Amino acid sequence: MPNATFSMKQLGNDMKIEVNRNGFLVDRVWSDAEVSAMQAEMNSWKSFRYHNVVITDAAGKTVKSGGTNDPHVVLPGLDHFGFPQDLKGKTVLDVGCNSGFYSMVAKLRGASRVMGVDVSSLYTDQASWLRDVLGFSKEEMSFQAMDGAALEAMQEQFDVVINLGVIYHIENPMSYLRSVASVTRGMMLLESEMLLDPAVSEYAWFIEKEYGCDPTNWWIYGPKCLEGMARAAGFSRVQFNGFLWRPEPGTKTPDGFQRQGRGVFSCWK
Repeated sequence: MPNATFSMKQLGNDMKIEVNRNGFLVDRVWSDAEVSAMQAEMNSWKSFRYHNVVITDAAGKTVKSGGTNDPHVVLPGLDHFGFPQDLKGKTVLDVGCNSGFYSMVAKLRGASRVMGVDVSSLYTDQASWLRDVLGFSKEEMSFQAMDGAALEAMQEQFDVVINLGVIYHIENPMSYLRSVASVTRGMMLLESEMLLDPAVSEYAWFIEKEYGCDPTNWWIYGPKCLEGMARAAGFSRVQFNGFLWRPEPGTKTPDGFQRQGRGVFSCWK
C-alpha cells in the first residue's frame, strides 16, 4: 500500500489545506477561542458521528470529532484501489457522504464542484460545518439530506460518483444502483462489506439479524455478485479492484457472525 498522498488547496484568504494520515492540516494559527469553539461544536455531535474528523492548525492545535472511523487513515488504501487522484474540472457526487471527508478530498484534488448527499440531515449539517471551517464556498460544495434511491429525481449527472460504505445498508440494492447509475456520467467508485470466501463469490448473504450489532445492515455481497449487479444496473464495465481490508482469520462480530472484509470496485458507464 502506498504512502498517503498529499492534496493542497490555496484559498482566497491565503490559507492552505493538506490532508494526510493525520487528517486535515491548515496553514494558519487559530486562537484558543477558535479552537475551543470548534471542539465544542464537534462535541455537540455526541454519539451521532462516524467519521473521526481531525483538523490541525500550523501551531499544532488539533480538534477532532471522535468518530469510530478514521477516514484519513483509510484514504491511502482507497487511493491504492481506485480513488481518483486527479479530479481537475470534474463534477463529483459523494453518496452517503457522512460528515463530508471524502467530499473535501475530492475538492482538494481539483473537482470543480462537489455535492454530498446522505439520508441523515445530522450528517449533512456536520459536512456543511466542516466545509465552512475549511473555507470552501457553497457554490463549489453543497450538501443535501436525500435517500440514495431518489437520486434520479435530481435530473443531473456527475463525472465521478463516490459510493463508499452504503450499498450493504440498502434493503433494495438494485433499485439503489440503478438510481446511482442514472446520475453517473463517467465512473463510480463503489466500496462495500464483502464476502471473503471465493466459493461464494457469486452469492450474497442476506442479513436477517444485526450483523455487527447494526440493524441497518441488509446484505453482504460476493465480489462477482456485486460486479454483476452493477453491470445490470447500467454500468458497461465493472472491475473488482480488490479487498481494502481483511480481518484476522476467525474474527467474529460482537453478535457472533464471521467477520467479512471490505472490497472496492471501479464502475464505468
